[in-house]
Formats: sequence, structure tokens, C-alpha cells
Amino acid sequence: MIDTLMHAAVEVAMDSDRTVNLTRPSRSHSVVREAATVPAKWRAFAECVLRRESGGVLDNWQSREDARSGASSASGRWQMLDASGWRDGGAWLVFKRLRSVGLSRDEAHRVRRYLAATPIYRWDGAFQDMAFIQSVREGGWQNWRNGDRCDGLVPR
Repeated sequence: MIDTLMHAAVEVAMDSDRTVNLTRPSRSHSVVREAATVPAKWRAFAECVLRRESGGVLDNWQSREDARSGASSASGRWQMLDASGWRDGGAWLVFKRLRSVGLSRDEAHRVRRYLAATPIYRWDGAFQDMAFIQSVREGGWQNWRNGDRCDGLVPR
């Protein structure tokens, strides 16, 4: 039953700023574009961390979105630990990020439910970026603290 519901939800066409395609949100969709754009003050830190974590490229949302660690449950562009609650917590971060740029509560919950039921390495890179951005906005940059040069790029 859940598979049928998820399949039906995935087929929803994105035709306005009120509906987000769950599997491949469009870059031309203003809400998605705004929510997945790293704020300028965090850009240097984000680029450094992304390069370190997965070898991804910040301006290409699909770059390394399917990356998986062989040593842990870390996956996706930002190597979030799926087993430690990042899937559910990350889904809530995406919900908050989408709400902060004006997506309706119902639509943001639809996205959150989809993400909570989907392994992080299968999330579109835009959603992975939203989780990273919202985490950083809430002071969670330390999740990617590594004692390397990226730490020195955190805005003060």
C-alpha cells in the first residue's frame, strides 16, 4: 500500500510553485532553487566540505548525490549518517527549509514524508543541499567539523 502511495506521489507533475517533484525537483522551480541555494556567507565552507565529503560540486545538485561510504551508513553529497537519524532528521530540516521559502505546510509535509521513507543516497541532491543548509542555519555546521581547513571557513 505504501509503495503504491509513494509511486502515485512521485508521479505528481510539478506545474507550479505549490507542487514539488519528489524525485527530481526542477532548478527552474523558484521555491526549490531558493531553498537549495547555499547562502553566500556559507558558500566557501560548503564547497570545502562537499569536496571533502563526496567530491561533489556545489553548483551541480546531482553531483555525488548517490555517494555511499563503505565504512558506515554515510551517504549522499554531504555524507549524512542514515543510520543515526539523519534520514528522519534531515527530512524535517528539508521541511523547515521549504517552509522558510514559502512552500505550503501540506506540500512541505508531503516532501518530508517521502524523504523519511527514502534512503539519503536516493534523495535528489537539491533535498540533500536543503538539509545541509538548514542544519548549518541552525548551528549544525559542527556536524561537518573535521579539524581541517574547512573549519576555518565558517563565517564568524
